[in-house]
Formats: sequence, structure tokens, C-alpha cells
Amino acid sequence: MIPERRPTRLPVPIARALSKLYELGIDRQNRKYDQGIGVTTLDRPVISVGNLSAGGTGKTPLVQHIVRTLQAHNHHPVIAMRGYKAQKGELGDEAHEHLDALGDLPIVAQPDRIAGLRALFATDKGKAVDVVVLDDGFQHRKIARDLDIVVIDSTNPPTNDALLPLGFLRERMDSLSRADLVVLTHTDRVSDLETLEHNLRRWIPSTSPIIHSCHTWRDLRVEEDSEPVRAAPLDELRGEQVLAVCGIGTPDPFLRTLESHGAERTETIIRKDHEPYSEHDIDSILRTAQRAGLKTLVTTRKDRARMGDRADRILRSDGGFRVITPTLELGILRGEHELLEALKRVCPGS
Repeated sequence: MIPERRPTRLPVPIARALSKLYELGIDRQNRKYDQGIGVTTLDRPVISVGNLSAGGTGKTPLVQHIVRTLQAHNHHPVIAMRGYKAQKGELGDEAHEHLDALGDLPIVAQPDRIAGLRALFATDKGKAVDVVVLDDGFQHRKIARDLDIVVIDSTNPPTNDALLPLGFLRERMDSLSRADLVVLTHTDRVSDLETLEHNLRRWIPSTSPIIHSCHTWRDLRVEEDSEPVRAAPLDELRGEQVLAVCGIGTPDPFLRTLESHGAERTETIIRKDHEPYSEHDIDSILRTAQRAGLKTLVTTRKDRARMGDRADRILRSDGGFRVITPTLELGILRGEHELLEALKRVCPGS
């Protein structure tokens, strides 16, 4: 099977051969983990949130939803993540997005999550942590988990995909047998969820709930030169001509939501996921905006974090340019009770 979308320009025969080698390596490693080889059990509960596919599935808002739920029930979580493409000693874009949304929350962002967590647990701040949330943890089986949550984008299901690098799958579909709970994202954009669930149930255990969710924009974060950052209603986008800039795994939902709130997307810049912004990139953004006569840039939280202080050049440009970042949240459309009960089983007293 050759997927419609492919992550590489390699010729299909080469990609298929590499995919087979990748499958053999993943299967060998998973057999070791199934036997407990190389798996560390921490002294507090672990909740893993991950996915089967490379690229964006909407995992970040779910992680934040789970953290907020735990906090609302008097728990003290830490998020542990790889810190993909972060500079040494610095937090990456995803970690900054969590901090921006959740405030003063312990975050471990490094490839060796076990060492990072142990170092945190040895501190006064770490001693208060009573639950670990693994961000992108489904394949990170070096840490034993008490709850394995898998996120699937219902608009781009993995059922017709192939393993890397022929397709986007990190593991075979039968790995879903490890899932304690599955969260379908963007279900508000799919008309036939019954067929999708039926197809997924081939691999998902009958005892594992399937949650329906959607992504919503709560409000806007507006930045203008020499002005305090302010929150604004979504109506502020209506009728606005904008330059949309995003570098996320799946940009289409962001762009469609932008238009659904009445913005006129005059120009669009699509970038690679996790790609940092250089001075040259900022120059390119400014040239695109000036050529189209635009004064408003709308971007994602992750992209804004990657821009960092370089965004000041955009804000200070002639004509009063402004940068708008939507606040993204997860909405549970079906299965909120099942999700809460699963969290309570892992975290007694919640």
C-alpha cells in the first residue's frame, strides 16, 4: 500500500525497503519492552499522551486539558517531554507553549526524561509532584505508565497509512492494543465517525473508551508595538485582512479555523514543523506582508514561541504591524466522564 501523503521524496521501492527495516527494528524493541526489559517504573503515577503518527494530531491541547483537570482535583503534575529541536539548556517551542498556557508548571524537556525527572524529584519543587504526564510518550516505553492515551486525528486517520518513511506511522496499527484510552481530535469536521470507530476497533481493545474532541479558539492574544499585550475577542478577526504564518504538523485546521472566524487570509506562509525562525525568515515575512499591504500577522502559539524576540522587528515595522495568536483549547464532545474516571483511577483521591 502506498499512502496518498508521503513524508519523503525517496523513490517508493527505496522507501518501502526502509519502511520494512524500520518495522523490524520497532518490533524488536517493542518485544523487549513487553518483557519489561529496559523499562523504569517511577515512584508516582505516569500518564502517557502520544500518537501513532508523525506530525500533528492535536496532542498539545489534550496534554494541557489533562494537566488542568489534574490541578482542579488538587494534584501537582509535571510534564515530561523530549524537547524536540530545543537548543541545549533551553526549552523548545512546545515547552514554551505549555508554560504560556499553564503558568508556573514543572516541565522536564530533554531526551533522557528519566534522568530529568529524577533530578526534579530531588528538589523541593519536585517533591510536591505527584503525577507525571508524558507528552509524546506512546513510543517512549522506557518509562512504565499507568495510563496510555493515544491521540488520533479523525480527519487524517492512520488506517490507510504505512510505516515511516513510506508513510507517517511510527508503529504498526496493532500497537493500538496498548491503548487504555483513545482520543479522536477534530471530530466536529468528520461526518461519518461511526465508520471510523468501527475501523479502529479492529485494533483498539473493546474495553478502551474512544473520546470525541474538537479544538476551539477561546480568545486572541494581541501584540502591538509599545502597547501591553492584550486579550481580545475572536470577533476582532472578522473582516480583517491577515498574513497567516504557521509551522505545525497539520496546518489545515489552523487555517480553516482562522477563516471560520471571518478573517480574510490574503497571504499564507507554511513552514516545516519545529523549524526555528532566523532573521532571514523574519525579513521574508515582512516582505510578504508589505507587498500585500497587510498589517496583521496571525500565527500559532508554537510559532510565536519560536520567533521569540525576533518578533519585535515585526511589531516595530512601519505602519503599526501587530501579531495575533489564538488561544487554543480542547473541547470534549463525547466521553468526558470516561476520561475523568480514567484519571481518577490513576490518581486516587482526585
